[in-house]
Amino acid sequence: MAEQKEPLKMRLKSEALTVLHLTFYFGIWFSALNLLIHETLGRTGLPLESWGFAWIKAALCAKFILIGQMVFPMPKVGREGLLRAVLPRSLIYLLVVVLLNVVEEGVRGMLHGHTFAQAMADYANGNPLHFLALAWVYWLILLPYLLLGRLLSTPDQKA
Repeated sequence: MAEQKEPLKMRLKSEALTVLHLTFYFGIWFSALNLLIHETLGRTGLPLESWGFAWIKAALCAKFILIGQMVFPMPKVGREGLLRAVLPRSLIYLLVVVLLNVVEEGVRGMLHGHTFAQAMADYANGNPLHFLALAWVYWLILLPYLLLGRLLSTPDQKA
């Protein structure tokens, strides 16, 4: 029975390290993006609240992505190629990130005395193109992680 516990311990430790690394990756990106948005909108002071939300969102995204990878493992790269294997997953994970953004904005609005609906009306400055640009940047953050993860899990093939 001790033999069965060791692999479980190792898997849990490995998963915890992966969540930590992925949270760090997303946290850096989300914090930088929040600072860019903060400065672009001409807000004053440091966006400490935004940075806090960025790290919470990063941890949630990391966990959702790992759960998604466990439930729906990445298919083996065959004739369809790497991008074709990763692209559908990246769009699903993008949806998760966008939904977490919407929740973040709603909670932030409610903390400032607005209703959830008012916060949503102000999300991305109420500009659909701004929203699309944010989604695109989030996708560009997700795609390298997924591509690199897929490349590292594929055995070397010599031509």
